[in-house]
Amino acid sequence: MIPVRVVADERERASGVPEELSKLNVRVYFSKLSVGDYVLSPEVAVERKSIPDLISSVYDSRIFIQASRIASAYAKPYLLIEGDSKEVERLTRNVKSYYGAIASVTLAYGLRVLFTANKTETAVAISELLRNVRARPVPHQMSETPPRSKSFSQQQVYLISSLPGVGRKLAERLLRKYGSPRRVMSLTQGELSLTPGIGWKRAEKIKRLLDESFVGVPAGESQTKLE
Repeated sequence: MIPVRVVADERERASGVPEELSKLNVRVYFSKLSVGDYVLSPEVAVERKSIPDLISSVYDSRIFIQASRIASAYAKPYLLIEGDSKEVERLTRNVKSYYGAIASVTLAYGLRVLFTANKTETAVAISELLRNVRARPVPHQMSETPPRSKSFSQQQVYLISSLPGVGRKLAERLLRKYGSPRRVMSLTQGELSLTPGIGWKRAEKIKRLLDESFVGVPAGESQTKLE
């Protein structure tokens, strides 16, 4: 059986969850994610919070910023809360503020909430999400027929389709998902790799092209190509 894959933020290495995912035949790739802790597909991402971290993020308002960002970037964002619920009473003076914050972010930003007791349960929850994502992929919209004139949208498609291994259809898919060429080009290798049709190797080539310093074109190379 081919392992399913997930992209985890670098900061999750020490959490123990990636090791538990490996035991469940889930292949984990690490990347510096700009949003979320685990990216399961171009539509699904998970923000994992231990109860102490969640309570801390409520008081410094970090949870609301993170909720807004993950909801803007992914169609199906999840908030996974890990730990013993008895910790809540010990760590906060006002239990209402804790549950009020959860209610606020889920209603305001459409987050789905999962509760787990420990890292093992967290890995199981993510694994099951992956299984369901794989079994019932979200259908993408059909590409519209472009106008005959060189519209602004066509120029954007042309720009993205110039990336290694990215054709017109894949360029349109990326732009429909992420909204703008700048957003597409700012994606991490891990985020790119989860786009159907790209994969890890192609994502690596794209990021290398975008990130490597320009050293100049050797004399005669551009002339040879023109000929």
